[in-house]
Amino acid sequence: MNILKKKENKAPLKENEAPVKENKKSPKKGDKQLILLTVGILLIVIPLTVFGGILLHSALTNHSPVTGDRFKGDLDPAIKKNDISELEKEIKTIDGIEDCKIVLTTAQLRINVDTKDDLSLETIQELTEKVYEKVNTKLPINSYFTSLGNKKMYDLAINIYNFIDAENENMIYIIATKNSKMPEKKVQLVSEPLNEELAKELRGELEPTPTPTETGE
Repeated sequence: MNILKKKENKAPLKENEAPVKENKKSPKKGDKQLILLTVGILLIVIPLTVFGGILLHSALTNHSPVTGDRFKGDLDPAIKKNDISELEKEIKTIDGIEDCKIVLTTAQLRINVDTKDDLSLETIQELTEKVYEKVNTKLPINSYFTSLGNKKMYDLAINIYNFIDAENENMIYIIATKNSKMPEKKVQLVSEPLNEELAKELRGELEPTPTPTETGE
């Protein structure tokens, strides 16, 4: 079987005429650099644009607190800034108290009370009760610091001390806490260790108890 080959229809070359080569365009070096530069600029500009938009949105809304849904429907009634400032003033009027700072975290009212340095334990215990009553008068415990059913309310922490110096045996530090789930407040003298012997051992005031291996038993 004869295989017929199609011949290309080409015009005959004239005498002394060289064949014409087909021009195949290839990207120039300059074009490649331009493409790479464009891609690089886009990779830089796009993230900057997104980040700039976030900063702009944050700047325009910085007067509004970020709240989330963690306590949605809870913490009602809410503690306001003027409640805190007024409560601070009321606590500072108590005889024997030198200073008071109140911090409101997400769901805890923390009251730090500094008393006179030379007060006795009994006096500071009495001041703890007075501070608690001031809180109850301004922010009723049953309304602000007691949960009802699934509704979450604030926790209360009162830190009252004559001075802070763990090395000084005359330091008195009491913490009164009332979590929203607790029926009553709890008062603890944290400057006095629950286990005095263990505390002395940790401070190096006692020789550690030898183990059976050390005694040869």
